[in-house]
Amino acid sequence: MARDAAPVDATAPAPDGFAPWVPRPRVPTDEPARHRWDTLAGGPVGGRLGPVAGALVIVLGGIYLIWRLGTLDGTGAFGRLFYGAELISYITVAWTAVMIGRMRPDRVRHAGTPVGTLDVFVTVCGEPASMVERTLRFALAIDYPHQTYVLNDGRIAGRKNWREIDALAARLGIPCFTRVDGTPGKAGNLNHALARTNGDAVLTLDADHLVVPDVGERIVGYLRDAAVGFVCTAQCFDTGRADVLNNADPMLFRSIQPAKDRDNSAFSCGNGTLYRRSALESAGGFSEWNLVEDVQTSYELHARGWSSVYHARPISIGTAPATAAVYAKQRLRWAMDHMRLLIFDNPLRKPGLRGWQRAHYLHTSLSPLLTTVQMVFLVGPPMSVIFRMRLVSGAAEEAYLFFGLPYLLSSMLFIVAYAGGRPAARTVASSLFIAPLYLIAFLWVAFGYRPRSSGTTEKVFQPTMSVLVLPQITFALMLIASIIIYAFDARPGRPVFALVWAGIMLMMLAGPLSAVSERRAAVERWQVPIRGTIILAVALLSVLTFAN
Repeated sequence: MARDAAPVDATAPAPDGFAPWVPRPRVPTDEPARHRWDTLAGGPVGGRLGPVAGALVIVLGGIYLIWRLGTLDGTGAFGRLFYGAELISYITVAWTAVMIGRMRPDRVRHAGTPVGTLDVFVTVCGEPASMVERTLRFALAIDYPHQTYVLNDGRIAGRKNWREIDALAARLGIPCFTRVDGTPGKAGNLNHALARTNGDAVLTLDADHLVVPDVGERIVGYLRDAAVGFVCTAQCFDTGRADVLNNADPMLFRSIQPAKDRDNSAFSCGNGTLYRRSALESAGGFSEWNLVEDVQTSYELHARGWSSVYHARPISIGTAPATAAVYAKQRLRWAMDHMRLLIFDNPLRKPGLRGWQRAHYLHTSLSPLLTTVQMVFLVGPPMSVIFRMRLVSGAAEEAYLFFGLPYLLSSMLFIVAYAGGRPAARTVASSLFIAPLYLIAFLWVAFGYRPRSSGTTEKVFQPTMSVLVLPQITFALMLIASIIIYAFDARPGRPVFALVWAGIMLMMLAGPLSAVSERRAAVERWQVPIRGTIILAVALLSVLTFAN
């Protein structure tokens, strides 16, 4: 593997003008010292339950699908379409179980004593100066010798406050790079600064993320291994108690990423990634080819033989989308990024990747497309209740729960094992919510549409409505209509299973769709009344059905 610059040598003396670093006691300061960083959650999950749950879902799902083949007579086109969706969903879950099964929770990585120069890049593109100042003060409080830089892209992006950011950097004595030309987007912003700095390592921070003061101790030491090109970290967001949008995404950060780490396939999620400068230079800098720089840059570094490390604990805490509209926009952009990689730079054809790396990147890039089949499960209740379309033949209806319920329970057990108990429902809900977005992303990529700029996620003044949530609203209205029609349907043989199914799907969608306000406390208060109303209505109608 060719390297354009010598890697950091753990045995070499400190660079000129850079005193050897030793850990020192925390100096009481204003905010960083008061922040309880040790409460940041993280670390792999799964334990012994994970592999067992994965094996169960594969076996029970296989038995269920084989049985289902004999129940399709008389179900028509919809029955076969639904079975196809079940088959694709099973493949997705089974493949995920195999990939996450690679994780070894008892495998703990330890960073050595850090050495070498560190540049901290704080990327800014129109965020409020007050937010940026707070981020910069935390970056300045890092107790490892470093140089903080402000990467101000507000001018090139047409943001009105770009001069405020320049003035803020000058007031704090921080070098500021303000672009006037170049490729729009975060990758171009990072490359502009990369060409004007010379630290051995580069740490990227978003404008809203407050970094821990001992980040040097936590991750810089991983670069002692000359083969390590970058260190990606778990993400932590201030989401409140409910996190109805599943911004924490524990399935990714506490299970999927550790599994990828075992096979040298963990990828950057943007913020909080530490790069070896020579590794970046060998790949021509941060990748500007895709919509977002993080996954594609990781992809290129892996293809050039560099190793990665996944540090399973967060090193910063930041904001996250508070409304469904902003969340939808963010996930659509990420999905387009993955699908562009799948279609135009497929991991199966990528030179330099190893076998398991290909499998992991293929799983990551193909997952959004596979997730689109979840929409079939959302239209199932209306088709069953309103149009009385059957999913199984009449003779097999009584046996449906005997085969289907164990598979459903094993699927939930699998998600609980790898995402956690309380986040399991949020994981399912977010999958249903973003399924229509993934279809939109695929169509846009397939027809060659590419936004002029990847954009940034809104940090303040988040919009409460977007056309991107209209498909989810439509599905929710269809489910509500199914419950109402069921209540007034006088025809014999009302499918109570479809009623319960409609209630479950509606509760799943209601969580993300209820995020129409930036005030988290209000959204959290709405959850119990919304879910309680749905449960009460479904339970009452079910009792009346059985009573009649």
